[in-house]
Amino acid sequence: MFFTACDRPGSLGSCDIYFSAFSEGKWTQPFNLNSPVNTGFWESQPSVSADGKVLFFSSSRAGGIGGKDIWYSVLDTNSRWGYSINMGKEINSEGDEMSPFIHFDGRTLYFSSDGRAGMGGFDLYMTRMDRDSVWSEPENLGYPINTFNDEMGLVIESNGKRAYFSSIREKAKGKDIYYFDLDESKRPDPVSYLKGKVIDKETGAMIKAEYELINLSTNQVTVKNSTDSRGAFLVCLPSGYNYGINVSKPGYLFHSENFLFEGVHTVTEPFIKKIILSPIKIGAKMLLANVFYATDSWEIMEESSSELNNLAYLLSENRNMIMEIGGHTDSTGSDEHNMVLSEKRALSVVTYLIKKGIQKERLKYKGYGNSLPVGDNNTEEGRQLNRRTEAKILDIKK
Repeated sequence: MFFTACDRPGSLGSCDIYFSAFSEGKWTQPFNLNSPVNTGFWESQPSVSADGKVLFFSSSRAGGIGGKDIWYSVLDTNSRWGYSINMGKEINSEGDEMSPFIHFDGRTLYFSSDGRAGMGGFDLYMTRMDRDSVWSEPENLGYPINTFNDEMGLVIESNGKRAYFSSIREKAKGKDIYYFDLDESKRPDPVSYLKGKVIDKETGAMIKAEYELINLSTNQVTVKNSTDSRGAFLVCLPSGYNYGINVSKPGYLFHSENFLFEGVHTVTEPFIKKIILSPIKIGAKMLLANVFYATDSWEIMEESSSELNNLAYLLSENRNMIMEIGGHTDSTGSDEHNMVLSEKRALSVVTYLIKKGIQKERLKYKGYGNSLPVGDNNTEEGRQLNRRTEAKILDIKK
């Protein structure tokens, strides 16, 4: 939770942004984010992206375009907030921009401004970020949402349909909270919740592990984090995409798979993903679910790089491990063709790992063709399961 507190002992300015985490059933002691997020000026109204990596806020600090501007800061690999960046003239005006809200889709931003031609006072606006990280010209949400009064503090549900905001419609009664259903043209991308549970294959106990989720449509890492102490995690993701998931822990083979994340899954009824990790030992094997090849080819596709880099890292951290890469196909085509194809695909993975610095003496490869099916070759789903690449531990040198 990111929140604003004013005039606290030790604060840098009149109002600063603080952070607290809900852990082990209670909120941790809040701490001041300090510089470079907070300054000797006014910092307030934080909104954080669903992956926790980008923090948007309003600030009256020097160097802005108007009185109060919207700024953002990015969390670096060492979990420190980077230099705060002004969102520029595309978003900020000579007036005040306040109450930013970045939707859970990570690309739709809503905010209030009194520095643009509008209905009067503070109006609500929206902007979208394109694939090149450029924000679109802000759009006024229009009447009857915006009026001559101040409209601020817009918050939108995860499904993108219903919005809540604050406004003074009757001055004698002060500010009230209102809600409305967003017009489809102003809606963000829908998102849903995914809950994961990581389990030790041999003991059945839930274990803490690292995980990452990759949007296979964009080949971008959407979330990279660790589970809680009980081996669980909950994330909010844009719906309608294929995702790759990778879960790892020292002393274990990593787990990977890919899945289509669709439909509506609320925070109270999330999509459940059960992940089982196998301890490192001779004979243990794992599916390389996010290694992809061009059709009827052994050419490795670009979106396989994250998975193969994880495999290279596993081998570099366990230098006494000897591993076999096994290629498998479905029953389409002749047995001879499938055997050759599967072997060349396995060799392609070995070649990739050698280029990453893994000694070739530690790597074996074998093509199994369709000799070890795990699915029904009479269905497309079964054939897809059979087209796979696996990694198996052959030996662990003393």
